[in-house]
Amino acid sequence: MSRSGFEPVSRVVKWGTDYLRQANRAVRIGRRGALPIALGLAVIYWTGNDSYRQELAQVAIAYALISIGLYLPLALCGAISLAYNAYYAVGAYAIAIWANDMSGSLWVAIPLAIVVSMAVAAVVGLATRKLSGFHLAVSTLMIGIAVQRWLIETEFVTGGPLGLGGIPSLNLLGWSVERGGLIALGTLLVVVIAIGCANLRNSWIGVAMRCQAESVTAAEACGVPTEQIRVVILALGAGIAALAGVFSALMSRFVLPDTYSAQLAILVLFMPILGGMGSPWGAVLGAAIVVVLTFGFDFLQGPGALTFAVLTLLILFVAPAGTLGVAGAAFRRIRASIARSSAK
Repeated sequence: MSRSGFEPVSRVVKWGTDYLRQANRAVRIGRRGALPIALGLAVIYWTGNDSYRQELAQVAIAYALISIGLYLPLALCGAISLAYNAYYAVGAYAIAIWANDMSGSLWVAIPLAIVVSMAVAAVVGLATRKLSGFHLAVSTLMIGIAVQRWLIETEFVTGGPLGLGGIPSLNLLGWSVERGGLIALGTLLVVVIAIGCANLRNSWIGVAMRCQAESVTAAEACGVPTEQIRVVILALGAGIAALAGVFSALMSRFVLPDTYSAQLAILVLFMPILGGMGSPWGAVLGAAIVVVLTFGFDFLQGPGALTFAVLTLLILFVAPAGTLGVAGAAFRRIRASIARSSAK
């Protein structure tokens, strides 16, 4: 048989190999996502129709989305951005302003909120592309403070200190999505985005990003466009934070400028650190820990910020690699011990 006669066979073999490779990858992703999906379903079941639990779940979902958005530039690019209260506010106020001034569906406002937030983050990223460390953190913190001040001063657009209300229910195929449905959608959103970010981190693009976090000079020597990547990741993280604002606005049916203070951005900074920087699931876990420490137990709410600060320091002292880092190290030790026992 001539060489050309083997070409159809080789194409079929190549197609089959590629298909099996993709199927195997899908199975691995499914296995990794099985536990988060199960935990998400447990959260939805635990929340139920209880108003107090729905409030806790609302805060936890919003914090988890903002924390994942912060995790991307912090863990992958080593960039500390403290303007996430501004991106969070853009998402919420886009929904509120659309509901009060426009007649279209809220589904139009959601992608608009994400695009606007990503555009703001891209502008901030380009303006601060030469900054790093302390100087980047301070400059982005001032941007977040300026945005909150703008929300208070521009009463004709944002309602000023009194905020904006009148946000209707989200309509999905003729079904009015109330608080329970929004909790389910928000939980699903957190799981899907965290799985996507975990795969991004482990991809060759994620490796290039983490390389620049360790050494910008080395990354640029390997041909990695560090400045462009950082701007893209900042915009992507801001888009995720905007989704948190959209979710909170739909849950509360109103927005207030005090909700988006710079203190929120500083609080969110602790979340991926508490959970563990080795995975976006650490950002989700850190958000849950912060909610528990600040809202979950009545006896912790007396001293307030002091209690949270002390407990945070204790957690970081016991687990400097984050909660997931300690759990992963313990699991590896147990697995190694089992392997040694089996070998004997």
